[in-house]
Amino acid sequence: MENWILVPIGIIIASFASLIGIGGGLLWAPYFIFFHGFDPQKAILFSFLIQFVGMGSATFWNIRHNNIYWKIVLFFLPIIIAGVIAGAYLNQRVADPQLLKGVLGLVSISVSIYFAFQTEKYDTVLTLDTSTTPTVKQQGQSFFFGIVSGLFSVGISDFLVPLMRSSLKIPMKHSIGTSLFLNFCLAIVGAGTHLSFSHYQPDMGMAYIIFFSWIGVFIGGQIGPKLANIIDEGRLKEVFIFTLLLIGIHLIYQSL
Repeated sequence: MENWILVPIGIIIASFASLIGIGGGLLWAPYFIFFHGFDPQKAILFSFLIQFVGMGSATFWNIRHNNIYWKIVLFFLPIIIAGVIAGAYLNQRVADPQLLKGVLGLVSISVSIYFAFQTEKYDTVLTLDTSTTPTVKQQGQSFFFGIVSGLFSVGISDFLVPLMRSSLKIPMKHSIGTSLFLNFCLAIVGAGTHLSFSHYQPDMGMAYIIFFSWIGVFIGGQIGPKLANIIDEGRLKEVFIFTLLLIGIHLIYQSL
């Protein structure tokens, strides 16, 4: 019965993650590390297993409301998947568990600072052209983003939302919707690869945690996108930046 707490936690995490477009790993992995005592590899594995339901719920909402730039997905997805597989292998077979926690915090802070200093002119025109495609350089960057996502379960949105919003000038709600679809695909790939590379054997305790978390994230995945349509674009960007910054500081503190 203690696993029932995962339902409201899942609702809160998925609502917030789908509101600002992060994959949820930056919230789930620390939760499992701090409150369940999981090592980072196990926390990241569980994070991927839970995320694909929450991301799938939010993705379905964004598909129905035409918030996804499909050409961006077509150009980024194969490259990012390759990076996620490489990152998952490094996580489960190579990386030092204690080091992961501190590096995850540094990654979070770095992304928030990068996005915070991507200033733009007051008269910048955002593109509503859904046929927009990324450059070769941006596709190359996406492979690195995929490796980081597979290694830390941070979600590709943590990197792609700043890139799409600042470089491609795509509005926040479309940047978030497109990134959530990519996160949904990558969560499935990440869960499968982490399971295949890990040494953890599924048991009933694992099944209960995932089941109750799935209930919460499915509900939260419907709430977050609705809130994103209400909140002002500038405020949404600020929430994104400060969330990553606070999580990063907390993770680095815990790793010391």
